[in-house]
Amino acid sequence: MSVIEDITTRLGVRAERGKRFADLTSLKVGGAIDWVITPETEEQAAALVYELEKADIGWRPLGSGSNVLADDGDHHYIVVNLSNMKGEVHIDGDLVSVSAGYSLPRLCIDVARAGLSGIEGLGGIPGTVGGALWMNAGAYDHEIGTVTDKVRVAREGKVVEIPGDSIQWNYRHTSFQEGELLLGATLRLKPDDPDLIKARMDDEKSRRLATQPHASRSAG
Repeated sequence: MSVIEDITTRLGVRAERGKRFADLTSLKVGGAIDWVITPETEEQAAALVYELEKADIGWRPLGSGSNVLADDGDHHYIVVNLSNMKGEVHIDGDLVSVSAGYSLPRLCIDVARAGLSGIEGLGGIPGTVGGALWMNAGAYDHEIGTVTDKVRVAREGKVVEIPGDSIQWNYRHTSFQEGELLLGATLRLKPDDPDLIKARMDDEKSRRLATQPHASRSAG
Protein backbone atom coordinates (compact mmCIF):
# COMPACT_ATOMS: atom_id res chain seq x y z
CA MET A 1 0.00 0.00 0.00
CA SER A 2 1.34 3.46 -0.93
CA VAL A 3 1.68 6.31 1.56
CA ILE A 4 -1.25 8.09 -0.04
CA GLU A 5 -3.45 5.01 0.10
CA ASP A 6 -2.51 4.54 3.75
CA ILE A 7 -3.40 8.14 4.63
CA THR A 8 -6.71 8.18 2.77
CA THR A 9 -7.74 4.77 4.13
CA ARG A 10 -7.08 5.87 7.71
CA LEU A 11 -9.03 9.09 7.20
CA GLY A 12 -11.84 7.47 5.23
CA VAL A 13 -11.57 9.77 2.20
CA ARG A 14 -11.92 8.84 -1.46
CA ALA A 15 -8.73 8.76 -3.55
CA GLU A 16 -8.77 8.31 -7.33
CA ARG A 17 -6.12 7.90 -10.01
CA GLY A 18 -6.51 8.59 -13.72
CA LYS A 19 -8.49 11.82 -13.39
CA ARG A 20 -7.71 14.69 -15.74
CA PHE A 21 -8.08 18.40 -15.16
CA ALA A 22 -10.26 18.37 -18.27
CA ASP A 23 -12.82 16.41 -16.24
CA LEU A 24 -12.72 18.84 -13.32
CA THR A 25 -12.65 22.35 -14.80
CA SER A 26 -15.11 24.60 -16.61
CA LEU A 27 -12.64 25.15 -19.46
CA LYS A 28 -12.48 21.35 -20.02
CA VAL A 29 -8.72 21.27 -20.62
CA GLY A 30 -5.81 19.85 -18.65
CA GLY A 31 -3.80 16.66 -18.31
CA ALA A 32 -3.66 13.71 -15.96
CA ILE A 33 -3.33 14.13 -12.19
CA ASP A 34 -1.42 11.68 -10.00
CA TRP A 35 -4.16 11.52 -7.35
CA VAL A 36 -7.45 13.31 -6.73
CA ILE A 37 -8.53 13.09 -3.10
CA THR A 38 -12.04 14.18 -2.13
CA PRO A 39 -12.80 14.92 1.54
CA GLU A 40 -16.42 15.29 2.58
CA THR A 41 -16.03 17.40 5.72
CA GLU A 42 -13.92 20.30 6.94
CA GLU A 43 -12.37 18.07 9.59
CA GLN A 44 -11.35 15.45 7.01
CA ALA A 45 -9.80 18.10 4.78
CA ALA A 46 -7.79 19.62 7.62
CA ALA A 47 -6.49 16.22 8.72
CA LEU A 48 -5.72 15.22 5.13
CA VAL A 49 -3.48 18.15 4.21
CA TYR A 50 -1.67 17.85 7.56
CA GLU A 51 -0.85 14.21 6.83
CA LEU A 52 0.25 15.03 3.28
CA GLU A 53 2.54 17.79 4.51
CA LYS A 54 4.06 15.54 7.18
CA ALA A 55 4.81 13.03 4.41
CA ASP A 56 6.30 15.82 2.25
CA ILE A 57 3.71 15.25 -0.48
CA GLY A 58 2.74 18.26 -2.60
CA TRP A 59 -0.93 19.15 -2.94
CA ARG A 60 -3.17 21.81 -4.42
CA PRO A 61 -6.81 22.63 -3.65
CA LEU A 62 -9.58 22.64 -6.27
CA GLY A 63 -13.21 23.61 -5.93
CA SER A 64 -15.66 23.46 -8.82
CA GLY A 65 -12.88 24.20 -11.31
CA SER A 66 -14.03 27.56 -12.65
CA ASN A 67 -11.33 30.14 -13.39
CA VAL A 68 -8.72 27.35 -13.57
CA LEU A 69 -6.49 26.78 -16.59
CA ALA A 70 -4.31 23.64 -16.41
CA ASP A 71 -1.84 22.55 -19.05
CA ASP A 72 -2.18 19.29 -20.93
CA GLY A 73 0.93 17.69 -19.41
CA ASP A 74 0.95 15.35 -16.43
CA HIS A 75 0.48 16.89 -12.98
CA HIS A 76 2.63 15.12 -10.41
CA TYR A 77 0.99 16.21 -7.20
CA ILE A 78 -2.20 15.67 -5.23
CA VAL A 79 -5.36 17.59 -6.01
CA VAL A 80 -7.50 18.02 -2.91
CA ASN A 81 -10.96 18.26 -4.46
CA LEU A 82 -13.25 20.26 -2.17
CA SER A 83 -16.32 20.17 -4.41
CA ASN A 84 -18.02 17.56 -2.19
CA MET A 85 -17.29 19.49 1.00
CA LYS A 86 -20.66 21.22 0.97
CA GLY A 87 -22.23 20.46 4.33
CA GLU A 88 -25.32 22.42 5.35
CA VAL A 89 -25.79 26.17 5.47
CA HIS A 90 -26.44 27.24 9.06
CA ILE A 91 -28.29 30.51 9.61
CA ASP A 92 -28.42 32.11 13.06
CA GLY A 93 -29.95 35.57 12.90
CA ASP A 94 -27.73 37.56 10.54
CA LEU A 95 -24.86 35.05 10.72
CA VAL A 96 -24.48 32.43 7.98
CA SER A 97 -21.99 29.54 8.32
CA VAL A 98 -21.05 27.67 5.16
CA SER A 99 -18.33 25.24 4.02
CA ALA A 100 -15.80 26.07 1.30
CA GLY A 101 -17.18 23.54 -1.19
CA TYR A 102 -20.68 25.04 -1.20
CA SER A 103 -21.84 26.60 -4.47
CA LEU A 104 -21.65 30.39 -4.32
CA PRO A 105 -24.72 30.92 -6.56
CA ARG A 106 -26.66 28.42 -4.44
CA LEU A 107 -25.66 30.25 -1.26
CA CYS A 108 -26.87 33.55 -2.70
CA ILE A 109 -30.27 32.00 -3.38
CA ASP A 110 -30.44 30.39 0.09
CA VAL A 111 -29.74 33.60 1.99
CA ALA A 112 -32.01 35.66 -0.25
CA ARG A 113 -34.91 33.34 0.58
CA ALA A 114 -34.03 33.76 4.25
CA GLY A 115 -34.28 37.54 3.87
CA LEU A 116 -30.56 38.26 4.19
CA SER A 117 -28.79 40.78 1.98
CA GLY A 118 -25.14 41.51 1.25
CA ILE A 119 -24.04 38.98 -1.37
CA GLU A 120 -26.80 39.08 -3.98
CA GLY A 121 -24.39 40.70 -6.43
CA LEU A 122 -22.32 37.51 -6.36
CA GLY A 123 -25.17 35.28 -7.54
CA GLY A 124 -23.91 35.02 -11.10
CA ILE A 125 -20.33 34.08 -10.23
CA PRO A 126 -19.70 30.35 -10.81
CA GLY A 127 -17.62 28.46 -8.32
CA THR A 128 -17.51 27.74 -4.62
CA VAL A 129 -17.41 29.75 -1.42
CA GLY A 130 -13.77 28.78 -0.89
CA GLY A 131 -12.72 30.18 -4.25
CA ALA A 132 -14.72 33.34 -3.60
CA LEU A 133 -12.97 33.85 -0.27
CA TRP A 134 -9.52 33.20 -1.72
CA MET A 135 -9.84 35.91 -4.36
CA ASN A 136 -12.32 38.21 -2.60
CA ALA A 137 -14.90 37.68 -5.33
CA GLY A 138 -17.10 40.63 -6.12
CA ALA A 139 -19.61 42.05 -8.56
CA TYR A 140 -22.21 44.81 -8.69
CA ASP A 141 -20.98 46.64 -5.56
CA HIS A 142 -20.75 43.49 -3.44
CA GLU A 143 -17.54 41.76 -2.28
CA ILE A 144 -17.47 38.70 -0.07
CA GLY A 145 -14.70 40.13 2.11
CA THR A 146 -16.89 42.99 3.32
CA VAL A 147 -19.37 40.56 4.91
CA THR A 148 -16.95 37.88 6.19
CA ASP A 149 -17.05 37.65 9.98
CA LYS A 150 -14.77 34.60 10.34
CA VAL A 151 -12.88 32.22 8.08
CA ARG A 152 -12.15 28.59 8.95
CA VAL A 153 -8.71 27.35 7.88
CA ALA A 154 -6.68 24.16 8.30
CA ARG A 155 -3.93 24.44 10.92
CA GLU A 156 -1.89 21.43 12.05
CA GLY A 157 -4.69 19.03 11.23
CA LYS A 158 -7.44 21.04 12.93
CA VAL A 159 -10.18 23.44 11.87
CA VAL A 160 -9.28 26.89 13.18
CA GLU A 161 -11.34 30.10 12.99
CA ILE A 162 -9.66 33.41 12.24
CA PRO A 163 -11.37 36.84 12.35
CA GLY A 164 -12.41 38.27 9.01
CA ASP A 165 -10.93 41.64 9.91
CA SER A 166 -7.48 40.05 10.30
CA ILE A 167 -7.43 39.38 6.54
CA GLN A 168 -6.48 41.92 3.89
CA TRP A 169 -9.36 42.02 1.43
CA ASN A 170 -8.09 43.71 -1.72
CA TYR A 171 -9.48 43.90 -5.25
CA ARG A 172 -9.67 40.22 -6.34
CA HIS A 173 -6.82 39.39 -4.00
CA THR A 174 -6.38 38.61 -0.31
CA SER A 175 -3.60 38.06 2.22
CA PHE A 176 -4.14 34.28 2.26
CA GLN A 177 -0.88 32.49 1.46
CA GLU A 178 -0.13 29.61 -0.89
CA GLY A 179 -0.37 26.35 1.03
CA GLU A 180 -3.19 27.63 3.21
CA LEU A 181 -6.43 25.65 2.93
CA LEU A 182 -9.71 27.52 3.40
CA LEU A 183 -12.41 25.31 4.87
CA GLY A 184 -15.40 27.59 5.34
CA ALA A 185 -16.65 30.90 6.63
CA THR A 186 -19.22 32.71 8.72
CA LEU A 187 -20.77 35.69 6.94
CA ARG A 188 -22.57 38.58 8.64
CA LEU A 189 -25.42 39.76 6.42
CA LYS A 190 -28.26 42.29 6.76
CA PRO A 191 -31.99 41.58 6.98
CA ASP A 192 -34.03 42.77 4.01
CA ASP A 193 -37.23 41.94 2.19
CA PRO A 194 -36.76 38.67 0.22
CA ASP A 195 -38.71 40.06 -2.73
CA LEU A 196 -36.46 43.12 -2.95
CA ILE A 197 -33.35 40.94 -2.77
CA LYS A 198 -34.70 38.67 -5.51
CA ALA A 199 -35.51 41.68 -7.69
CA ARG A 200 -31.92 42.90 -7.39
CA MET A 201 -30.60 39.42 -8.21
CA ASP A 202 -32.87 39.16 -11.26
CA ASP A 203 -31.68 42.57 -12.49
CA GLU A 204 -28.03 41.60 -12.09
CA LYS A 205 -28.66 38.27 -13.84
CA SER A 206 -30.20 40.09 -16.80
CA ARG A 207 -27.19 42.40 -17.02
CA ARG A 208 -24.85 39.40 -17.06
CA LEU A 209 -26.82 37.56 -19.72
CA ALA A 210 -26.76 40.67 -21.90
CA THR A 211 -23.00 41.13 -21.72
CA GLN A 212 -21.37 37.72 -21.14
CA PRO A 213 -21.21 34.47 -23.20
CA HIS A 214 -22.98 32.09 -20.82
CA ALA A 215 -23.28 29.26 -23.36
CA SER A 216 -19.53 29.08 -23.98
CA ARG A 217 -16.71 27.41 -22.10
CA SER A 218 -15.05 30.09 -20.06
CA ALA A 219 -13.05 30.78 -16.91
CA GLY A 220 -16.17 32.08 -15.24
